[in-house]
Amino acid sequence: MRGLMMGRFQPFHLGHLNLVTQILNECDEVIIAITSSQFNYLEKDPFTAGERIEMIHNSLKDASLDLNNIFIVSLENQFNIATWASYLKSTLPYFDKVYSGNDYVSMLLSDSGIDVVKPVFLDRPQFNATKIRNMIKMNDNWKELVPNAVYELLTKINAKNRLTVISQTDTKPTDH
Repeated sequence: MRGLMMGRFQPFHLGHLNLVTQILNECDEVIIAITSSQFNYLEKDPFTAGERIEMIHNSLKDASLDLNNIFIVSLENQFNIATWASYLKSTLPYFDKVYSGNDYVSMLLSDSGIDVVKPVFLDRPQFNATKIRNMIKMNDNWKELVPNAVYELLTKINAKNRLTVISQTDTKPTDH
C-alpha cells in the first residue's frame, strides 16, 4: 500500500518528518509531493523546489528511513480545481490513499473517490512553517523545530537574509 502526503514544505519541519514516519507505519511506501513547486523567492514560498527536495531527502536519510520506500516529487499547482484529483492521479506515481488534515483538500479528493486519511499531527501550532519562517527572520530559536539537515541547508543558503529581503521588498512578482 502506498500513501501520499502533499505540502509546500517551506521549510520541511519535525511535524512533517513525524507524518512521514506515521505513514510508513501504516503503508509500505510514501510519496512526498512538494506542491507549488513553480513558486520560490516569495514571502509564502521562499525556497526553491530543489532546496525543498534536498531538505526532505537529507532529513529522511539522517532519520535512517529507508529511501527505497519513499518517492520525493515536485508538483506544480494546477489551477482548475474541478480536475485537480485527476491531475494528481496522472502526474504522480500510483497511490492508495492521501494523508491530509486540510478539510478543503479532503473534500475535493473524497468527492473524486480518493481515500483520505486525517493524520495525527505533532503539536500543529508549534510545528508551523509560517511561524518557523518568521522565527528564522527574527533570529529566534527555530533550530529545534526542524531536522538538523534542514537547519544546515537553511544556514548554508543564508535563509535569514533571503526571508528578510523578500519581506522588505515592494516587488511582488506573483501573488497566488
